[in-house]
Amino acid sequence: MDAAAARATDPDPSRGPESADAAASGAEAASASAGSADQRQALEDRYGTGRRRSIDRRFAWIAAALLVLAGIGFLLFSGWQNTNRVSWQDIGFTRASDFSLDVKFEVSAPPRTPVACAVEALNEAKATVGWKIVELPLTDEHTHAVTTRLITTNPATAATARECWVVERG
Repeated sequence: MDAAAARATDPDPSRGPESADAAASGAEAASASAGSADQRQALEDRYGTGRRRSIDRRFAWIAAALLVLAGIGFLLFSGWQNTNRVSWQDIGFTRASDFSLDVKFEVSAPPRTPVACAVEALNEAKATVGWKIVELPLTDEHTHAVTTRLITTNPATAATARECWVVERG
């Protein structure tokens, strides 16, 4: 658009050529912004609006935060910090005779907690040849070693504390 055409469309011709040039550049900017608005509308029609993507992103952050909170809640209330757990570890065994073993193992439990353990002896074929449930005496110690004599039906090649648990007294 030239200056003469701008003056012809300008309602106030007393404003001079600078204002005509400014009006012309304003008209060009308006037509360019109208073109970019059309392009923006075409892109939004094709790919969806930007607002929907921000809502999706916000939903993803909220969902992630809820999952993290649920995980923390699970850890707090699932008992992973439970101090009443009983753990045990085999130390070894010695053969007292062909049909008896002295089995030694270590038990960790809260002090003054009644605990029982199942002790097992195995032969070469991994068959159980001796079995005994041992109720441990109450102690003030958290961890203590236990030795018990286990009678077997055949010669044993292995012995283990199979499981330990807290005894419910009622």
